Amino acid sequence: MTRWGSAAVAFGGLTAPGQLVEPMPLEVVFTRAERLRSGAGRTLQHWAGRLAAKYAVLRLLDEPATAEHLGAVEVLPLPAPLCSRTAACLHGHPPGVRLIGALDGREAEDTRIRVSVSHTADLAFAVALTAARLAEDHELEAMTAWT
Repeated sequence: MTRWGSAAVAFGGLTAPGQLVEPMPLEVVFTRAERLRSGAGRTLQHWAGRLAAKYAVLRLLDEPATAEHLGAVEVLPLPAPLCSRTAACLHGHPPGVRLIGALDGREAEDTRIRVSVSHTADLAFAVALTAARLAEDHELEAMTAWT
């Protein structure tokens, strides 16, 4: 059975990533890898998209949007199967989701959580859904260096 969740994050008028998550600490909501990836010259739009994806995943899992739960949803780009680069590649790879910490193990063994993110000038929107695990998912997971 396919399940889904969606979320929107407004960022118009904001100037810093920390404003997106106040009063929660940025260091708890975003993992170290996410902060490194988003901090490298990325726009607030990028941070808002990643945050919308986290909220969408929590809605999919029917979990409350606490700082701990948001931080347990890691959203990083997945390399394409033919790409020799790592998840740090800047060439528009689709986002991948990894559940860690308090949410580790919440994904059913035969499914995978997938997300899609879109932006406007002041709004980020994401949809998360569960889908059957495909053969290439194992290859992607093996080549993705998530730490």
